[in-house]
Amino acid sequence: QVGYLLARRGHVCVNGAGSFGCMAALNDGAVLGEGDIVGVIHKMWLVDQGDWATTSLRDGGCHDALQSKTSSKGPTRQMIVADGDDLQERKRLLVEGADALVVLPGGPGTWDELWEMACLRKLGLPNSLPICCVDVDGYYQPFLRMLERAYQDKLMDQKPEELVKFVPNAEAAVRWCEEVQSEANPASVPARKSSGSSATANTVSFLSSERFGVAMAAFCTGLALGCVVNKKLGA
Repeated sequence: QVGYLLARRGHVCVNGAGSFGCMAALNDGAVLGEGDIVGVIHKMWLVDQGDWATTSLRDGGCHDALQSKTSSKGPTRQMIVADGDDLQERKRLLVEGADALVVLPGGPGTWDELWEMACLRKLGLPNSLPICCVDVDGYYQPFLRMLERAYQDKLMDQKPEELVKFVPNAEAAVRWCEEVQSEANPASVPARKSSGSSATANTVSFLSSERFGVAMAAFCTGLALGCVVNKKLGA
């Protein structure tokens, strides 16, 4: 549902390019919605200059949508390979240029992304971003309670809602991203995509835990961080 909504609302779906789990569902939705997709992976998951490394836990490497060439008339499909001895470069590329982040339920990799971005927001650093957690079945309630306890015990000055927004579903998350973007730049939010229309300039990026299908493959479960980026692909 998240991938489909992003696509139909005219956002580019930036994610770990995975063909399984949370990432596969995200990419399937984006494909169904005829949206643009950008996959960001670490070079450790590539072998022989392009083939995908796989294990018993990975059943097919990158999503089919990112293995085919982009048609001049169809949605944009782009793959970006991050370098480095850790995941810092990959994480930077996934959120670069973003206006907001959406976090879906996930494991340690997702939490790493979430708390790193929450830290930047707390400190008020220039590259901090608004954060939205999709609280499916109360998954992020423990995180909310942790933030509330920290505030009550005066371990942080900001109220929880000033750091992270918690919403119940994908539709609310995408709507919140657009509201944040609209407040920052009223002309930047795209109109709903109609049949045959071209992609717009905005991008929504999702990171996933569980090696996030590739982008976050090294982390392990189905996470997802998303961001709305106010620029055209290739611009």
